[in-house]
Amino acid sequence: MKKIIGYTLMAVLTVGFVACSSDDDKTPAVPVEKTEVHVLNVDVVLPASVQDEWQLTIDMAMDNIKQAQAKLKRQVKLNLRYHDEDTEDLDVLAYNLTHPKEGDDTCHAIIGPYHSSNAMTFLKYAWQQRLPVVMPSCTSAELQRINARETYAWFLTESDITQCEIMLAAAKTVGYKEVILVYSDDNYGKSFFDWFPYYANEQGVKLSATVAYQQGMDLTSVMKQVASQSHETQLLLCAALSDASLYLDVCDQAAEFFELNADDMYAMFTPLCADTSLDEYITQGNERSENFRMGITPYCSPSFGFPQVLYGKRFRNPTVGEAQMYDALTIIALGAAHQMANGDRCIVNGQQVAYNEKPFGPGLTDHMRAVVCNRTATPTSWSGTSLAVAFNYLALGLDIDVTGASGSLIFDQETSTKVLNSTYMIWELRMEDHTDEGGGYVSTVDPLIYLSTSGSNTESSTTALWAQQKKNMQQFDDTPVSVTLPDVTDHWAVVISPSTSWANYRHQADAFAMYQTLRRHGYDDDHIVLIVEDNLANDERNAFPGKIYVERSSNPRETDPLVNDDVRQGAVVDYHFSQLTRDDLADIMLGRQSDRLPQVIHSTETSDVFFFWSGHGGNGEGPLWGNEDARGYGTTRIKAIATDMAAQQKFRRMMFSIETCFSGLWGEALKGVPNVLVMTAATGYETSKADVHDNELGTFLSNAFARTFRRQVNANNAVTIYDIYRELFRTTTGSHVSIYNQEHYGSVYTETMRDFFPR
Repeated sequence: MKKIIGYTLMAVLTVGFVACSSDDDKTPAVPVEKTEVHVLNVDVVLPASVQDEWQLTIDMAMDNIKQAQAKLKRQVKLNLRYHDEDTEDLDVLAYNLTHPKEGDDTCHAIIGPYHSSNAMTFLKYAWQQRLPVVMPSCTSAELQRINARETYAWFLTESDITQCEIMLAAAKTVGYKEVILVYSDDNYGKSFFDWFPYYANEQGVKLSATVAYQQGMDLTSVMKQVASQSHETQLLLCAALSDASLYLDVCDQAAEFFELNADDMYAMFTPLCADTSLDEYITQGNERSENFRMGITPYCSPSFGFPQVLYGKRFRNPTVGEAQMYDALTIIALGAAHQMANGDRCIVNGQQVAYNEKPFGPGLTDHMRAVVCNRTATPTSWSGTSLAVAFNYLALGLDIDVTGASGSLIFDQETSTKVLNSTYMIWELRMEDHTDEGGGYVSTVDPLIYLSTSGSNTESSTTALWAQQKKNMQQFDDTPVSVTLPDVTDHWAVVISPSTSWANYRHQADAFAMYQTLRRHGYDDDHIVLIVEDNLANDERNAFPGKIYVERSSNPRETDPLVNDDVRQGAVVDYHFSQLTRDDLADIMLGRQSDRLPQVIHSTETSDVFFFWSGHGGNGEGPLWGNEDARGYGTTRIKAIATDMAAQQKFRRMMFSIETCFSGLWGEALKGVPNVLVMTAATGYETSKADVHDNELGTFLSNAFARTFRRQVNANNAVTIYDIYRELFRTTTGSHVSIYNQEHYGSVYTETMRDFFPR
């Protein structure tokens, strides 16, 4: 196996001689023991200006790492090689670092890049060698979601998703009960559009309106409508915009609205702006900034001393990502020390690391994971003295519990490479007008409060996510529906994915996986109508021609029957989606067979019918008939189908399982139809999130809702509806799995999934 440690420098440390050497003095020198210095090449990718700003912190980390190992016989040395993120060809650089030519020095780890927009350039090459890429400041929600299950991708700051939680936690903390979200109509703003409704629900804060903001847009009508319908006089305007000038526009409009309407008792809108608002255009004395109120930015915990030490050395506070840069250097060094001491023995979360593809054994990134995953071992911190304890314990083969300069380094359980807690500073911009004195506007960024997802002595803790979820789970009436059902005689299923593009691979993959699950539980092809475009297996972008995967894993212990299996194999596709019209679905469900629609379901009053739909959904529309740019199928249509089937006694029981954004709209529409249960991945105002990304295929393979659903059914087809709902609710991130119409179906505590998965 190729070791990640590059080469060994045998250094003879001479601390003194018996006498000075001369021609007349032949007394030999007495050397001390040889010290092994294992050198790692660490390539640092930052804008030159950021490197200059962080250099003191980098030097402090390097000095502490060196001094902490001064008494050890085997030491780690980081050889930092800098690259300017703003000027280098990053694609060429990333490829060369991850694919060194013969004779080139091996890159053992990458720190950076600084900007989220550049990170995927490095990650797309690093995955093949599992080369650790440690990112101090990349917060893109999409980037972190794509790499959520990768063991080489290290995120030391939580994603923009957490800002939604923190902003709403702050709103609730200071008494705001209603908020408006104004977001930029771009990739940055999309994270807030996707996640703000979810966290508003979690925090119990009313989200009164969402606005996709563009330069020059007039917000007056939105503010007037919200203010007139609200009983609150103080409303929070949460702004998540990608440009500083947009923040000033929005803040100006909020101030002007109140000034013009104060006599009419309209509400006052206080702006709270996301991390991109910490911009020199706003903070460095711009006279328009006088209407700017509050901003939020990822920071480092004051509880652990790093800001105080840096201020003592440089008389300034840390900038965004600076403490995380310190942590990146120390985690790499500690991981290398762990590798020196343990070799191929590498225990992460109680299991020996192994892979079923090359390289099979653990590498540097895995030993870094082994260092940070222990929460019950000897506590150590980022300071030089404490690092000495850490390196000594690792040299003895013992575990440590690491705390960083940024705060408590609590990482996710699945990969141990994604920080689960970050500290956020909510700050206020204090403006002073010195124009009369010839000094212009002077601004000061004053911290108001520190918030984190873990909490500590000086931070207010947001409530744990799971505790919120338990609080917000649906409550169900345990009274069974008083209706006598006939014995079931047969089972029918309709599985549909309306998506047709490669970017929507996951929707068709989930449909094929559900087909395989149905076959596994007793359905034959004559009783399943499978509707997919089936254009992915032979797509030129498919790295596995002819095959479709719903999940791939390099973990040899994986037991899920669909992981690493071709879910398209043996599947009988009845209709390509593009062959059908909206009206055809009703004919298929109601059994209206024709030459054009030869495969329909022939269900009766003794049939149980399962309906699965995986695709996109639209705000206010529900599931879409096609890709993201398609129109909605319509709540009226789906209700008409269910109502007609009930009237014509076309089912004994029927379940709708809907995996789309805003899928709860169908749940609302189907209320009142007897013996119908609807389970949706999201409420009627939330987006649903993709779950499993694959770097080799370059796309998501599955959605969280569909993935957990099939795993629960495959593990136990007699699982109760409540138990599967509870597990779906717990594991589906970013939306609230919901059940509709249970009062017309039966007790969720006693009825099971065996009605639809009989074997």
